[in-house]
Amino acid sequence: MGSHRESSTGTHHKKPRSAGVYSLIYDRNLHPELFTIDARRVRLLGNFEITMWLLAGGGHVATVAGPHLITEVFCFPNKALNDHGLLERIQCKGDKQYDKALGEDYHYYLAINEEHTTEALFETAVMEMLRLAAEQDGLIAHKKNAAGRTEYLSILVAQFHRLALHVEGFHLLGEQKVLIRTQSIIEPVRH
Repeated sequence: MGSHRESSTGTHHKKPRSAGVYSLIYDRNLHPELFTIDARRVRLLGNFEITMWLLAGGGHVATVAGPHLITEVFCFPNKALNDHGLLERIQCKGDKQYDKALGEDYHYYLAINEEHTTEALFETAVMEMLRLAAEQDGLIAHKKNAAGRTEYLSILVAQFHRLALHVEGFHLLGEQKVLIRTQSIIEPVRH
């Protein structure tokens, strides 16, 4: 049974449930046959090679930084993904942060934010995300149902700033009315 809390008026409100999405961090590449890929892009930004895939309501970002590789996957539980090379499994619920040294040369940071929306905010978020993707040359996957309502909208934007790679992800899930924002940064370590 779901968790409830009582408001000052004596009525009960159901606490929002997690969308069930996880962030998986690997130190290896993952094979594309493990996923249904809606969109893909490979880019060179500064000293970084980045491979981005958009999945149904999630994403995959593999980054090569010097001799190091780190792969982020944001997805619903997937039995095809094993723990080989898995560094961390993080449930995308609330606000989370993760950081890791990549050898002596680079550092990796990840921030995750899950936000529940109302119907009106959800529709506004769809329009804003599409505008942002157009302005930032983002990778987009947008699926609508038969009634024309958004089932999911995912965007990945990669940019190079001051020797660091910044990747922002926005994953809007229609059924759950949830927006999951991710930001990862890989930057050289100053010695």
